[in-house]
Amino acid sequence: MSDAVSRTLFEQQVDLTSILLQRMQGIESHLLTRVRPHLSDSAGNVVDDLIVALDVDEWIDPNLHFYIDAVLGEMRTAIAAGTTNEQVPIPRDQLIGCTVAFDTRTAPSPAAEALQAALPPLERLYDAAREALRFAEAIRLSFQLLHPD
Repeated sequence: MSDAVSRTLFEQQVDLTSILLQRMQGIESHLLTRVRPHLSDSAGNVVDDLIVALDVDEWIDPNLHFYIDAVLGEMRTAIAAGTTNEQVPIPRDQLIGCTVAFDTRTAPSPAAEALQAALPPLERLYDAAREALRFAEAIRLSFQLLHPD
């Protein structure tokens, strides 16, 4: 019975790892061409850390999802900083029951737009990394509980 459970867990982990490896393909290039040019030097260092974590030939860094999350955080901060909100008056002939009203219009900078467009592949990579690494940790802890010696 334990072999069947282990095999099933192993197959599930292989599937999750396979998805993660697929999501990792092309991410270094994506980071270098679509993300890093639009970030400050200090935020670019966080991108460099992720690139180093991705450049491991024989194992997946157990902290990979933390590196990806840090890059996503820097990107979201840069998007927010590069986006302005302006109050635009609504024309009087469109107002009902008031004399003055405003609509808010957001205007992202070109860098903020580029970073916004670059988010989805990294968000998918983050989800895949978190799921694969947490599942592996759950398996490791489960075996440790079953066989504490």
